[in-house]
Amino acid sequence: MPKTKIFKIDYKKIDSGKIKQSAEILASGGLLALPTDTVYGLAVNSRNEEAVKRLYEIKRRPLSKPFVIQISSVDKIDEYNVEINEDAKALMNKFWPGPLTIILKSKNEEKLAFRIPQDEIALGVLKECGLPLYVPSANFSGEPAPRGAQDVIVSFDGIIEGIIEVKSKASGVESAIIDLTQEPYLVLREGVIGTRQLNKEFSAEGKFLKLKNILVVCTGNSCRSVMAKGLLKKVLEHRKDVTVDSAGTAAISGFSPTKETIEVMQRQLIDVSGERSKHITLAMIKRADLIFVMQTRHKDYVLDVMPEISDKVFLLREYKDSSGRTNFEVADPIGQSLEVYKRVAEEIKKEVLRIKDFI
Repeated sequence: MPKTKIFKIDYKKIDSGKIKQSAEILASGGLLALPTDTVYGLAVNSRNEEAVKRLYEIKRRPLSKPFVIQISSVDKIDEYNVEINEDAKALMNKFWPGPLTIILKSKNEEKLAFRIPQDEIALGVLKECGLPLYVPSANFSGEPAPRGAQDVIVSFDGIIEGIIEVKSKASGVESAIIDLTQEPYLVLREGVIGTRQLNKEFSAEGKFLKLKNILVVCTGNSCRSVMAKGLLKKVLEHRKDVTVDSAGTAAISGFSPTKETIEVMQRQLIDVSGERSKHITLAMIKRADLIFVMQTRHKDYVLDVMPEISDKVFLLREYKDSSGRTNFEVADPIGQSLEVYKRVAEEIKKEVLRIKDFI
């Protein structure tokens, strides 16, 4: 277990010696927590495979989720051989350095995300080490992103090599993320910079679309929510501005769907065998624009966590319903026969087809 060095730095008089020591940690393959203009970040040399692997492990982040590349100047992008159109140049000129992440396509069709931070300390470390860095938020995946050094020290002291401690100037709002690899451009996450502001900046309504995040929730995330996610993704596959995820209020993360769920979805020509259960988190709830639940208790659970989002949480069967029915719950088929699973799948499919044009 590494001994963590704490570097106390004052923004009014930034200590170049401590910036150099911090940069040396990154150059030697270590991990460093540092302030950014959004939230506290956990930095690593993006070119050191072992260090990057360790970052994934420490954050408990799936390997399928790539990190944003932080660079010290726009010209550093040239090393990645990415396509930069006039809109990309305009965004960089307007918002960099700053809380904006831009996704570009490389010549070999790979998507890469870039950002130049505005924070003097973060930018100073980048320039001093001369390396492109991965700097995700300094938290365990699914937990709130930290604004202050003390939260980081509690989580990572004795786990990483260095922490820069400052009186944070961070906004606490994560950076906006824009995908420029397709048109209309997709705002994957709004931050200090929003979709409306971007369209206004370019004087073109609809040039930037906000990604709509749909979350489907049941109990164990092994049956109903998996079915609903698969069916929603299928009927909305033409919609590039919609993404669908699922979770459970009592799920144990990492488990496959039940064999019955896999079988009934195969009959719908949908493969859910690769899905893995996830326990619902505050981050998932915050990220979602629309949450569909299967039973009232799931709705109560979500609203207990975040009461202010009552206008975006619905039982699947109640959303946009005008039938006059009063029972909106979808019963749990867990532990029952394949025939029960088939009925539940058909019930969910009927509702998905009913609501697809309202999403």
